[in-house]
Amino acid sequence: MLLTFTASLIMAVGLVLTLLPRYPGTAVIFAGAVLYGYFTGFSSFAPWLVKTLVALMLLAEVGGRCLRLYLTRRFTLSRRFAVDGTMGNIGGVLAANALLGPILGVIVWEVISAKTFEPRLATVGKILGRLAAAAALRLACGLAMVLVVAVYIFP
Repeated sequence: MLLTFTASLIMAVGLVLTLLPRYPGTAVIFAGAVLYGYFTGFSSFAPWLVKTLVALMLLAEVGGRCLRLYLTRRFTLSRRFAVDGTMGNIGGVLAANALLGPILGVIVWEVISAKTFEPRLATVGKILGRLAAAAALRLACGLAMVLVVAVYIFP
């Protein structure tokens, strides 16, 4: 029971990591399944299960990266600027609100950020939408891996 809980916890962490582009979440899910198999003597592992998990992992990691590059190839803004600019803008609004109050903080932040962020807002939105599509592919593969493990490997 403790082994199943530990493997499930590792796979849950991997599932969350599938949403972050820099971390191989499906590899963490696969590692959780292999850890469970190692301690149970791989008694519930069939060769087709291992092949299915590896195929899903490769589809998510390689396919997700290729899809992300393909979908964002024509934009002049980098993917990093789109994500970092959005997070910085949200953080700036929160910090300005905390320091100056809600109304004055938003007004001051809009004066500061309007010069750099606002003209690119439509492009940033498109890039973020396409990055979300690539993350959805990785999440779907991760969910499929967890379901395969839960149905066929866990007792």
